Amino acid sequence: RQNELAIKALLATCTRIGELTRAEWTHIDFERREWTIPAEHSKNGKQFVIPLADAVVGWFADLHELAFGSRYVLPVRSRRSEGDYPMEPTTLNAAINRLCKDLGVKCRRFTPHDLRSTARSHLAAMGVDVIVAERCLNHSLGGLVAIYDQHDYLKERRKALDEWAAFILA
Repeated sequence: RQNELAIKALLATCTRIGELTRAEWTHIDFERREWTIPAEHSKNGKQFVIPLADAVVGWFADLHELAFGSRYVLPVRSRRSEGDYPMEPTTLNAAINRLCKDLGVKCRRFTPHDLRSTARSHLAAMGVDVIVAERCLNHSLGGLVAIYDQHDYLKERRKALDEWAAFILA
């Protein structure tokens, strides 16, 4: 169940696997429906706020119950040593590989990173503005846009990710 919820969260939030596996409960604000990725966990080295659709908030709530008091959203489930550690990203890769193998020809092999490409393609197909879609993936916009456009597009990203989550649920 933890793997299922993690994969759904990756797809619905357009995040990178390392951002999710290093996420801590202090980064999730259930009331505001936001997940803040700290600068040290972000590929571009900048803090990033992800608006969470209601379904995603529910998935995080389920993960919280499965975390058994860990500070991590996805803690290591088997304890080889004392302490509290996050899940290794390779754990989700292995889960996806098993799923693809079990499904055989019904599913082509994919990686957690492929979920970002899938999300980006669907955001475009849904008519989400290019800049908003790129910001959903926390991509650097580059050029003059990066210099002059400092807007966070949080409201627009929330609308896009709410629609994306509804599409996933459907």
